[in-house]
Amino acid sequence: MRGIIILFVLLGIRVIIGINIAQAGKTLNIIIPKNKEEFPIIVEKPSIVVPEIKMENISHFWGPISFDTTTIITQILLNKINLSLPSLSVFCEIYLNNIKMAGGLAEDVTVEKRTQGTLIRFTLRINNNNENILRWWISHMKNGEKTTTTIHGKLIINLGGVDLVYPFLSKSEFRTHILESINTAEVSNLSFGPFRLQIKSLCFEWMKITTNEIELRYRIKIHNPTLIPVAPILNRIEYELLLNEIKTAQGGSGLPLVIWPRGTELVTLTTKLDTKEIKNWWVSHINSKERTMYRFRYILF
Repeated sequence: MRGIIILFVLLGIRVIIGINIAQAGKTLNIIIPKNKEEFPIIVEKPSIVVPEIKMENISHFWGPISFDTTTIITQILLNKINLSLPSLSVFCEIYLNNIKMAGGLAEDVTVEKRTQGTLIRFTLRINNNNENILRWWISHMKNGEKTTTTIHGKLIINLGGVDLVYPFLSKSEFRTHILESINTAEVSNLSFGPFRLQIKSLCFEWMKITTNEIELRYRIKIHNPTLIPVAPILNRIEYELLLNEIKTAQGGSGLPLVIWPRGTELVTLTTKLDTKEIKNWWVSHINSKERTMYRFRYILF
């Protein structure tokens, strides 16, 4: 059964129209105001469009480097989305063999539209004056001249009071071959007074690697190829090791050593690297496109 009852009641200057609709045992009460001022105010909240972000590629390369600062530039290629600089910030940390080299809010953030997508570029700077470079060097040498680079962080997009956070992670590996480049079995000739001698091999190896001391051992095979029945006597060897023309080790050793005709002698030398020069080597290595040239100079007395 359905019924509709309309009741008009005059109360002062206010007219209330009450409508009761009864259906299937349910009652709905509706109050209709007299004028528009009595209608409830409805505030429409702005809708937030969440961008769908996909990271296509992450790459890194060295930027400007000075005696005090090393710059690392990171590029992240995203799918095609609309981003603006005021709404984007980047937090990032860089680790070499789990040693934190740099971290914090990225600088020089740029957004560029590419045919492949949206390219975000930013920089972080390593302080060359702290001890982290020496700590990295030690870990690098202990690890067989191998380093794992880890760069992780997050893109932060502000959407008017709401921050959307997109984490990212990149790992890569690089190696150096400093000792491998120095070690050689190539024969070289040298003159020692009236004698002509040969260096048959050079072998270098790390002996002790700590934050306080880096020790290097050289083994030099010296051969006397002549048949003259007079043997040269080596009283002393002085030497120095240069990496990218930076003197990283030097020393000397008293022998004496007699090299008989057709004979070969093994000379073993131990020296310590100047850890103060590691930072200079770092700067030179990166400025030389991650290459290191060595020179091992020695003088026989």
